[in-house]
Amino acid sequence: MNLPNKLAMLRMILVIPFVIILGIALSTENTVLSVLMRISAFLIFAGASITDYFDGQIARKYNLVTNLGKLIDPLADKILVISALTVLTKYDQISLWIVLVIIFRELMITGLRAIVSSEGTIIVAETLGKWKTVTQMAALSIIILFPLGYIMNNILLVIPLILTVISGLEYILKSKDVLNK
Repeated sequence: MNLPNKLAMLRMILVIPFVIILGIALSTENTVLSVLMRISAFLIFAGASITDYFDGQIARKYNLVTNLGKLIDPLADKILVISALTVLTKYDQISLWIVLVIIFRELMITGLRAIVSSEGTIIVAETLGKWKTVTQMAALSIIILFPLGYIMNNILLVIPLILTVISGLEYILKSKDVLNK
């Protein structure tokens, strides 16, 4: 397994301590502990998010792009984002309907990628999909680090939500020939 794929795997592994620490941060009534855990959760989330940038850069620069990487890189992003959304929803930090729209899109595109890849085609992330991921991770980083409140947290997710829906439609349109077989 090459370095970019190892970074994607690391991103998935970091979800475990991230979820535990964020859960502690949001459930404790001890203010000092909550702040320390939020900072820790943010550092893990931000570190995991940054690996997304580096694994792509390394893969392209050193010609290490693989079919495995094309599949596990977006999967790692989805696992990281969905885990953050799930914990934040559990502790009433964000609206469930926003999370459901994002999760529906992510699962739909993952299924679409599987169908298309079974036909011998790999759908790589387009610019809009990359912006979707960046805005999701940025908004979630802010929500994790700063307790802005339910309404502000949802407002922060509006742009990522719009990009999520539009990029999902873009993937469907690009795959319509394979889907119509």
